[in-house]
Amino acid sequence: MMVRKAHPEDNDALMALASACPMNGDLSLCVDRYPDFFALNRLAGGGQWQVGVIDGDNDGDNGPIACIAVARREVYLHGEPASLAYVGDLKVHPAHRRRGAARALLGWAIDTGRDLIGADGPLMCTVLGGNTAVDTLRDIFTPEVRKRATIRSHSISLLWRRRLPRTSLTVRLAEPADTAAMTNLWQRLAPGRQFAPLHHQVQSAGLDYLLAHHRDGELAGFLGLWDQHAIKQMRVTGYSRRLGMARKAFNLASPLFRVPRMPAPGGEMSYRTVVSPCALDPQTLRALLLHACHRLHGECSLLTIGLDTRDPLTRALSGLLAQPTDAKVLVLGGPSKDDGGPVHFEIAMV
Repeated sequence: MMVRKAHPEDNDALMALASACPMNGDLSLCVDRYPDFFALNRLAGGGQWQVGVIDGDNDGDNGPIACIAVARREVYLHGEPASLAYVGDLKVHPAHRRRGAARALLGWAIDTGRDLIGADGPLMCTVLGGNTAVDTLRDIFTPEVRKRATIRSHSISLLWRRRLPRTSLTVRLAEPADTAAMTNLWQRLAPGRQFAPLHHQVQSAGLDYLLAHHRDGELAGFLGLWDQHAIKQMRVTGYSRRLGMARKAFNLASPLFRVPRMPAPGGEMSYRTVVSPCALDPQTLRALLLHACHRLHGECSLLTIGLDTRDPLTRALSGLLAQPTDAKVLVLGGPSKDDGGPVHFEIAMV
């Protein structure tokens, strides 16, 4: 189980590996990474990231059968700029599990993370709730890892057109001239959110921002709506019995509401992901979300946003009947104190 740095020539094998490693739950999903496995790593890590792989043993699996990624991120930690190493993309082909690959990859990732940010900086990863295999490995291999937060991914159904809220806020699409005001608001609010990026901009196709302004023209909040189809596709691999029945009801009603059907297993999910949510209060975020749902009705089935379960902004989701999926935020190293506000985590970058 020797780990090496991935090369561009590994792209096809890594895309196939990602497709072979679904996330199982009520809604079981596989994150396909066509046509470029490394595209998401480049976005997440800027210029400082690495992917480690383990090759097969020449019995028909000559390419990578396991991988992990590490990216350096510049974030706010206790209100001050800091460097963080994010560990993600831990994937082991089902046919090669329980042979020590995950342990070898984690050891490589920790060493690589230390090279990127130094011996004292924090390393962070997220683990989907119910992933007992990773929990067992963590307890044995890195018992000093601590749980920092629970990020809840809220999937909001777009079956019906949401009624726009009665509010004094004006919501519209962002324009290039809005960049300075967006940056100022981010730099005002982000230091109060642990691990929030120093800069909110994500440079990618398929990304639009919605802005909310007060009557006096002051910017109250914004969020990005990202169509990630060009770099990441969510393929459904299965439904629980409960969600399977909900899918049938949704698809019966979808022609009446003129919205895309929920796909059968094997099909691709039509969705948008919220990125860089930034709002002064839950009411502002709720207005932005309702306008987003109104705008996206008929284009896709779901709008997804991830927030720390302790975040006051989660009140914006009240009554929206969002389907929750939890992931644990685990941290190794860095400051021992865990106060300093809710954790900010971009689920779009996973």
